[in-house]
Amino acid sequence: MIGTWIDIDLDAVKYNYAQVTARLTAGSRCMAVVKADAYGLGAAEVAYALQEAGCAAFAVTSVAEGLGLRGAGIKGVILVLGPSVSAQWPEAIQAALHLTVATPEMIEGIEQAARDILCEVSVHLKLETGMGRTGLWPEELARAARLLTEARWVKAAGVYTHFARAAQRDDRYTRRQYEIFERGVEQLAALGVTPSWRHVCNSAALLSYPQWHHDFVRSGTLLIGHYPHPALRGKISLRDPWQAKSTVQYLRQAPRGAYVGYQSLYKTRTDTELAVIPAGYADGFGVAPHLTPQGLLDLGKVLLKNIAAYCGIYLGQERVMIKGRPVKIAGKIGMQLTILDVGNGFCQIGDEVVIPLRRTLANPRLPRRYWSDGRVLCERRIREEEMNLQENTAE
Repeated sequence: MIGTWIDIDLDAVKYNYAQVTARLTAGSRCMAVVKADAYGLGAAEVAYALQEAGCAAFAVTSVAEGLGLRGAGIKGVILVLGPSVSAQWPEAIQAALHLTVATPEMIEGIEQAARDILCEVSVHLKLETGMGRTGLWPEELARAARLLTEARWVKAAGVYTHFARAAQRDDRYTRRQYEIFERGVEQLAALGVTPSWRHVCNSAALLSYPQWHHDFVRSGTLLIGHYPHPALRGKISLRDPWQAKSTVQYLRQAPRGAYVGYQSLYKTRTDTELAVIPAGYADGFGVAPHLTPQGLLDLGKVLLKNIAAYCGIYLGQERVMIKGRPVKIAGKIGMQLTILDVGNGFCQIGDEVVIPLRRTLANPRLPRRYWSDGRVLCERRIREEEMNLQENTAE
């Protein structure tokens, strides 16, 4: 291919799924989390591959994501984890999506929507235990239980919570959350509400708390080949299905001492060759989320990097790979063009360049090329009318 694109190995996704399911306790199943377009890999393509591998339950954040999966032919359970609103409920119910209930009022509204179209709907009760985002608080459970026992069209299929600190070594907060969850489940049962399924484990908790696997574990991070925390790396074998690539499209010689790029932050140390690739921060290349330092050591690293950068030294700067060799980025990453210092006689125009690009930050305009059994299955490009709609909405 020419330009910049993303290769996605669906066999790696299936391998990761097999590794996850092999670690589940008896009676538990994997609910594959494919939110945010499967973390940038492509929700429909990833879900279909997992469905072929035997996965029968999926989770997304929004109703729109769930409808997209149904439209792509994904069967089984599709749970909408995030909040939904009344305008979305009729279509969601008709598509047999499972909806999350986070307030008693939602039970009343979903019951009315289901009654209007004469269609039963499955819901999962989310209990607020310490995440502080959405969920039923302990004092709301009695009213929620009463509304559920009175409902004709709403069925409580599941009850769950979400851990805030499952990836951290100090497990006291996570255990406290689980105790609150258990008390909530017991309170609901005493009030006549006994959902069929319980699920509390995300990817990190799946590896650290096998005693809490229950009926489902919700895994997304592991399926895409990412470890929730470096300390968990040895607990499971994963393959990375994601590889962002670009191509060398321009080469030129540069003498020793030449300044390169914006603000002249880079200066060549020897006679060298510079390559230009059509990738930049508009594609998500070089973009990183803002992370709060976790402790004094993290804070020290942040300060050290900033002090070094002020002195013109860039610590930990990401490098690209050409022919299996790391190559330095010459100066700042541009919006759509980035300069590389490739040395002399090493590469040619048209050579592939592997670039470090975060999955969820990758521009949706970038084509995705899907591989299985060593061959390309399909290629996906976002339709121009979809992108235009997104841009107009953003304005």
